[in-house]
Amino acid sequence: MTISRKISLLLVVCALLLGVFPAGTGQAASAETDGSFYDLPLCLPGLYPTDPDDCLALGASQSVKRLADEGIPYILEELPAASPDYALTELPVWVAKIVAGTSEAVPVYASLDEARNGGTPLRTLAAGPMRYVSMVNQVSDGNRILVQLESGEWMQAQPIYSWTRFQGLRFSRTPRNDFGWIVNDAESYTAPGYASPKTGKVHAKYDVIQIYQVAEADGYEWYRINQDEWVSSHKSRRVVVDTTPPEGITGDRWINIDLGNFTLSVYEGGKLVFASLIASGLHPFYTQPGTFQIYKMYETVTMQDAYEADRSDFYHLQAVPWAMFYDRNTAIHGVYWPVVLGFNQSHGCVNMSPGDANWVYHWAREGDWVYVHDPSGKTPTDPAYYGGVSTGP
Repeated sequence: MTISRKISLLLVVCALLLGVFPAGTGQAASAETDGSFYDLPLCLPGLYPTDPDDCLALGASQSVKRLADEGIPYILEELPAASPDYALTELPVWVAKIVAGTSEAVPVYASLDEARNGGTPLRTLAAGPMRYVSMVNQVSDGNRILVQLESGEWMQAQPIYSWTRFQGLRFSRTPRNDFGWIVNDAESYTAPGYASPKTGKVHAKYDVIQIYQVAEADGYEWYRINQDEWVSSHKSRRVVVDTTPPEGITGDRWINIDLGNFTLSVYEGGKLVFASLIASGLHPFYTQPGTFQIYKMYETVTMQDAYEADRSDFYHLQAVPWAMFYDRNTAIHGVYWPVVLGFNQSHGCVNMSPGDANWVYHWAREGDWVYVHDPSGKTPTDPAYYGGVSTGP
């Protein structure tokens, strides 16, 4: 028998199976009950919102419909998003860290020679656990580095060469479903709950996930990120996509800060245009919920303060990048010091990676709305609480 005849015979057999015999056990049983006989073929795999007249939406089509009913598309789509330009991750100025002991004040000299020789300092920078300065030049002096400040003064410090280069996502259109990021390496499960079988897959820190369904189990939200794959909110963060302007916001531009999910999203013209991870205020320096407006913007700004009576927690941070102040001393800004995005960490400000803060800064303008809320209900909302607590980076 020739190959062509074999193929022809195979096609005939398939046609008989699809067109003559009943096309599904359940459907055939129903036909016998009501006295009718259905000889329609199976529909091609696809989503049929209503039952078609010329085929039976069984088998693969049933599976497609089940997934659609659960919010999962037949063909998983990529997010309509891309990372911003990597060049945005650079700092606007050079920065150096004070490496002296946290209990030591650091001398500042008028000239390089005096800094080398240990002459009489012009002034000192107070002791504290976190001190950074902006610099314009550096000179090696034996086993130490001397840096020249923007003021022309000199002091000992260590230039920094690394900071978080994490970047969020900019969107060409609003996605159809929620999404988010893994914030610690996370195993996935076949169903919500740690008692469920593991899939054997591990998602790495900062992997992007799409979220098709949300469930509660073991005290956490669980996110369905694939047909049979779930991850816990313990190690992931979610952007809740909502293009409806919050109450009190006029116009079509606003920044949404979700303290419960540690995310920031930007909306313009009824569309999501950007989203990323943040770090927010750690007890007792919560980031205050409310509706605000950006009132001042700085490419770089110095932040310093102390909260303990003995000022042992003094911090001095020069050239904090891309700062957008919206609530007294509270700002959205970039951080070049160590930061753990997706968690509480700051003294009240909204911390972002330099690249993300850079993007938001160049999108924003004074007067833009900032909506801060906590769907978990864990952040105090009484304005009186924030009246007596200073905020900072």
